[in-house]
Parts: sequence; C-alpha cells; structure tokens
Amino acid sequence: MLVKHTKCRDPLGVAQYVLDKPGAEVVGSNLAYPDDAHAIAAEIRFSCRDSKRLKLTTYHASLAIAPPERLSDDRWHQVARDYLAKMHYGLSPYLVVRHTDTEHDHIHIVAGRFDLSTGKRVPDSWDHYNAIEAIRDIEAEYGFELTPKAGSAERQSPTVSMIRHERDTGQPAVKPELQNLIDDLTGQVHHLDELADHLEQAGVELHVKPINETTIGLTYHFKGLYFSASQLGRAYTLNGLRTFRGIESPQDRQSVMDWWERRQGQPSAGVEPGPTQGEDHGQPERHAESQAQGQPDLEPDPKAQPQNQELAGVDLAPKPLEAQPRQTQENEDRNRKAQRQRRRQKQRNRQMEL
Repeated sequence: MLVKHTKCRDPLGVAQYVLDKPGAEVVGSNLAYPDDAHAIAAEIRFSCRDSKRLKLTTYHASLAIAPPERLSDDRWHQVARDYLAKMHYGLSPYLVVRHTDTEHDHIHIVAGRFDLSTGKRVPDSWDHYNAIEAIRDIEAEYGFELTPKAGSAERQSPTVSMIRHERDTGQPAVKPELQNLIDDLTGQVHHLDELADHLEQAGVELHVKPINETTIGLTYHFKGLYFSASQLGRAYTLNGLRTFRGIESPQDRQSVMDWWERRQGQPSAGVEPGPTQGEDHGQPERHAESQAQGQPDLEPDPKAQPQNQELAGVDLAPKPLEAQPRQTQENEDRNRKAQRQRRRQKQRNRQMEL
C-alpha cells in the first residue's frame, strides 16, 4: 500500500479537487454535508476556530493498494478510519472519497487538523515516518501484500541522537525535517523542475553532480547543512524520486546535466562563465558606452595599450591581498616590541622596590 500526504492552508481547494474528479464517490465521512465542498470547508474551518496559531488547517492523504486487488467501499472506509486513528486524526472532521482515474484502487482523505477531544492541533512531528508505520500496521492487520513502497528502506530511519534532540528541545532534527519537507512537496508536484522550484521556495538548495559515467548524484542544502540523497534514503535519489515518488525527470546522464545547466543558466561543463552584468571590466565597458552615445569607434592609442590591457585583462583584487601578509608581520613585530617594553618596565619597578 502506498501513502502520499500533505497539509494545506485552506480546505476548500482540496475538497473541490477530491469531489470534482470524474467518477469520484464519497465512501465515508463524519461531516454534515459530505457532498458539498463549501460546506466541508466551512465545517473544517469552524473546527479549527479555537487555534489562532494553526495555519495549515487541513490534512490530505491518498492511500492506494497495488493492483489487481480492489476493496469495497465499506472496506476502504474502515481502512481510512484506522489510518486516521493511527495518525491522531480519529476525532477530527474527515471525508473519504474514492477515485477511479488510475489503475491503482485508491482513496483520498481530507481531515481537519484540530483534535476536538483535546482542544489542540494534531501533532505532526515525524509525520511521514508515522504514516509509513501506520501503513505497515494496516497491511499486517488486514493481510494486504507488503509492497516495497511501504517499506522503510526508501527513507533512512531516525537515529537515537535525533530522537533525543526532539525529546530535549521539542524541535525536529534537521535531517527528518528535510525528509518531511521533501515528502510533502513530492506529493504536490509531478516533475523534477517543479520540485526544484518548490524546494527553493522552502529554503532548500538542490545540487546536481555527476558521480561517474552513468550516475548523477543529488545533494540537498538545508539550514546550513548538506545531505546527500543517499543519506536521506533511496527515495530521495534521482532514480528514487522517479520510482518511489512518481517524479518525472530526464533519464540519461547527459540529459540530466543539460537540464541542470539550463536551470542554472550556465554554459556547458568545463567552460568558465563570462563577465556578469554590472561589473567593471575597463575598456570593453567604455567601448559599449561610446556606442550607446553615438560616438565613433576610435582606434586605441598604442601608447595607452598596456594600460588598457591591464584594466581589461588583469584582476586588481589580489593587490590588496598581497599586502596583508606584510601588514600582519608588521603588527606582530609591534606586539613583540610592546611586550619587551612591558617586561623591561616590570624589571625596573622591581629594582626600585628593592
């Protein structure tokens, strides 16, 4: 069984999505009007009214079972209720809708993120890890066939230090936080280009680097730390994003590098980028300025040629740097001289005391 889930700010959009699909069928709900998207949104918003700090009010999950197996509507409703209970949404308003637009028999769950029994928001720490565990429990309880997508191999499990960090600080460790973020985003997009855009908006830098003649590696930079895709799990590699998350991307090595270079606005590998706009590059900039003003293109003065070449072709930045070691040495000499003077003064003071 496969699970994808995300959290949304407003329930109306996701309610309209799950209900408006051709062949959509409501198989279970505890809402007053489960067929009306606006009524669903109003009820979920009302359930969250007591939490002013809750921004992501809606939980959206899809559960799919591997073909050719199919479940009845009642069976799907029961599976959905068990899943919601394991994810701590058992006492929240919810809607379960069955879709038939793919070969995988699957349902969509929409729920409010406020627990009416506790008066608090539903906790979302280790959300994706808990979802995988919930699916594994359901597969065992219902006798469903275990699928690779429900296994933990696609995502590295939290370490003891991560669990202690969350317990002691109340904040998730960076690695599982990044995993959860990628998991949420991969449930919303379909192409690697979209994923890279969403990651950038969320503060994650994606880096692509060839490992060998056939393999491309991904690296994620988040909150000052770099994580290779393999450190996060198989599902976060380029091939894993295609296999486990359904993210479309270029297939062969050269296509991936071409995509990456186009995205970065860089020339092909091995070619240094040219001067960027706005930098001072001497004579070429003055030449462009004279053309913009309608002045004739004058032949440079041979006597001034060395000077022009120096301005155009020599990087002047290292000159101040060359003076830094000399300046540092002078500072050290002054410090040593001052220390010797202080020692002499102390010796004179002792002699005067004697």
